[in-house]
Amino acid sequence: MADVLFWSELRQRLDGVLVEQQAMSISAYVQISTVVNTYLKAAEVETAVEEVRQWVTAYVNRQLAVIARRLQKLERGPSLIDAYVAQWQYFAQASQALSGSLGQAVGFGMREAMAQAWYTTVFRRVAADVAAAMVALVDDARKDGGVDDPQLLSKLSCVLAELRPAHAPELPGGEPLGVYFAWYLEPYVWAAVRHVESRTGHLRTPGSTREYIRLVARLIDDEERRAEAYLRPESVESLRCVLAQRFVAGSLAAIHAEAEFMLAADSEDLRSAFCLLRRVPADRKAMQPLRDAFRAYVAQHTLAAMPSLAELNPNEASVSSLAFARNAVDWLIAELNRLRAMTARCFDDDRGFNQSLVAGLREALNSKAFLSKGHPQLEAPRLLAGYFGLLLQTDSALALELAAAHPTGFENAVESRARDALQLCELVDSKDKLMYHYRSLLARRLVTDSSANVDLERTVVAMLTPLTGIGNTNRINDMLTDMNLSHTLFADYRPSMTLGSLNVSVKVLNHILWCGNLSSELSRALIVPRQVSAACDEFVGVYNSRYRSASGNSRNLQWLWAYSKATIQLYFPHSVGRVAQTGYTLVVNAYQLAILALFTDSSCLGSAAQQLTPAEISLHIKLRLDAVKSELAVLARAGILVANQSSDAVMMNSSFNSRRLRIDISGIKRMRQETMTETAKIDSYVDSERYLQIQSAVMKEMKRCLSIHHTRLLNLVTTRYESKFLVERTVFKRVIGVLLDDKYIRHKEGDLNIYEYIA
Repeated sequence: MADVLFWSELRQRLDGVLVEQQAMSISAYVQISTVVNTYLKAAEVETAVEEVRQWVTAYVNRQLAVIARRLQKLERGPSLIDAYVAQWQYFAQASQALSGSLGQAVGFGMREAMAQAWYTTVFRRVAADVAAAMVALVDDARKDGGVDDPQLLSKLSCVLAELRPAHAPELPGGEPLGVYFAWYLEPYVWAAVRHVESRTGHLRTPGSTREYIRLVARLIDDEERRAEAYLRPESVESLRCVLAQRFVAGSLAAIHAEAEFMLAADSEDLRSAFCLLRRVPADRKAMQPLRDAFRAYVAQHTLAAMPSLAELNPNEASVSSLAFARNAVDWLIAELNRLRAMTARCFDDDRGFNQSLVAGLREALNSKAFLSKGHPQLEAPRLLAGYFGLLLQTDSALALELAAAHPTGFENAVESRARDALQLCELVDSKDKLMYHYRSLLARRLVTDSSANVDLERTVVAMLTPLTGIGNTNRINDMLTDMNLSHTLFADYRPSMTLGSLNVSVKVLNHILWCGNLSSELSRALIVPRQVSAACDEFVGVYNSRYRSASGNSRNLQWLWAYSKATIQLYFPHSVGRVAQTGYTLVVNAYQLAILALFTDSSCLGSAAQQLTPAEISLHIKLRLDAVKSELAVLARAGILVANQSSDAVMMNSSFNSRRLRIDISGIKRMRQETMTETAKIDSYVDSERYLQIQSAVMKEMKRCLSIHHTRLLNLVTTRYESKFLVERTVFKRVIGVLLDDKYIRHKEGDLNIYEYIA
């Protein structure tokens, strides 16, 4: 009789919790625990605990079956979802409370048993209906652009997310309770696939690829944003993989082909193609063809779109003009900025596309096709060196424009332009040639006093150091220091000299530092006017009296007349106006001074010459005939000399007149631009330097390794000098051949690809 009363009371207590679904109260569960504990203490049968457990489980299953039948009668819609969520939330709370109240009496594990009961009795019966109802809601959202009850969807997603495999018991067949969510995820994903397919199926034709890319990218983005609201975060990846496999992976060839056309047109749809391709798993390497196409586009477009020399300089008569350097580099900087903006806009600054951009631009700058845009001698290292020269040259058009635009921030403006140019310098392979041209232009700026600012020169050199190596910039810093010492030296000697009416400024430079950058071939035997010669001799005497070598011998000073100029006052007998008495102030170079002295200084030839032929002038002043003719052409264009109509002789223009009182015909500017055409000399010098460096590197590696394979040796040498220049295989083979002939190394017996060092 007691057992019957116990089961009746236990049913009554559980009915109040599970059937009537009263408000959760601690007292209700305490009463259940009290009833069970009292019965178990009174019962002396060992199986009483198991009987209670089985009875409670069977009771829960009966009540859940009632709930399942009630849910099955509801229509597939929000009411079904709402009822399911309400039942599950209450049952989950009741399960937790019952597990706590009965745990000590019948053993722990009641919560897991009740969760398993919910899965087998309720969820298996209504899961398909609930999933269909949720998918229907999502489909309505796709059609209408909104969601009928987003709170409901979020609530159900949270409920399903609580059933995680890590905390769930094993079900029959080994399936964890995590399959709850799979019932909803799989229908949801395939509903999304059907939706995208219905919208894009008609676009899978050759002529509709671009529209297909645009629409698929937008639809997949919409589905991913929707899934983030309706699914667990870790489940969004499943949706992304399925959509990518169905709508992207199967159309890779068409997307890649269309993307190449988009690149040429810089289309906004290019971003859509990129967004589609990055959804494909990395192991498919779907992005690499687009990166390769972008690199080829950058190289080809740069060469095709870059204006030629004639287009950039329509009014320039000479292709050696540095104006092309300025215009070309400005265009390349603007193009680099455009391409980087395109990479950020279309490819989200993807690292791979940035690398393709750099590789494509490097290919263009170092290709032989680049030379066809200008004079064959205007290669990238020469152009960039010329651009730096224009930035730092006081009287260049670029420097004057920057000074006018930034009167108080000229240095900052120059540094900003220099940083822009450095981006291109990083892409140039022949950095040693770049620095050679830079040193040549620097030498001419310093010698002709046309450098904007020595501190600014040092700043730019410091910017170049990380790129080209400290070995290249140390010599430049030494040149700047040597020029500063020269100014100090002449300031000390000047008071000791008696130069009469001449105002002389002399620069004494170290031959070791400046050789190769300043040419002196034309000026060694030049005969200058007697006054100038006397001043030079006096300076040499004062210098030698104060400064002698360690052995006591005087140092040899060699005058560089090619870089000298003079300011003279010249009178013309038949000039009219106010200049008839004052004359004209002429700025001339040393060659022009020597030529004019033959016509104006009686001390040169015993009397001032009336007319002279170029050959006679060359003989008298010891200057090469071609150089004499070049300077005579300048003087003739200025109107100072005129040609004899009956012969090739020239004479002074006694009726010379000009609106300007001061006329600069020194040609120093022209001389600074001549470095742009010195290709034969510079290339020969750079090639010889590279040969010696490669030879030195080969010998160092041979001494270190003693025996090494040809390919490994080439790779080591290439790596050593990759920051300066590219090691050409032909030069490397020539070095190896010479070392083999001179018996510094030898082939290993039986293997010609391995070299051995001969000690």
